[in-house]
Amino acid sequence: MSDVWLKFAQFLGTLNGENVKRESYVRTPEFEAALEAWKETEQEWEVFLKSLPADEQEKAEEMKECLEDFSSAQEKRAYIQGYVDCVQVLYHMGLLKENTQLKWNKYTDTL
Repeated sequence: MSDVWLKFAQFLGTLNGENVKRESYVRTPEFEAALEAWKETEQEWEVFLKSLPADEQEKAEEMKECLEDFSSAQEKRAYIQGYVDCVQVLYHMGLLKENTQLKWNKYTDTL
């Protein structure tokens, strides 16, 4: 990843974790449904874990944490990709000018 996109990703990553109670924070119906489903399932998960032997409990928790980490990374990537796509759209619409001092990642698709 080029330095520009790395810095961009770091900056946007800080925005992504900011005030989730702000008026402009997006909470889709799919997110709300998934959150409710998890809230309903969380107690069942705890009961299920307790039914397992200790070593299997630990393994199940590790697997759950791995899945949560993966989900978080996917969310962050999608958030940053949305910004990148927005910048590219604005550029191709002629609303942003190219800065020849910046280097684009060789993997960046054009519109």
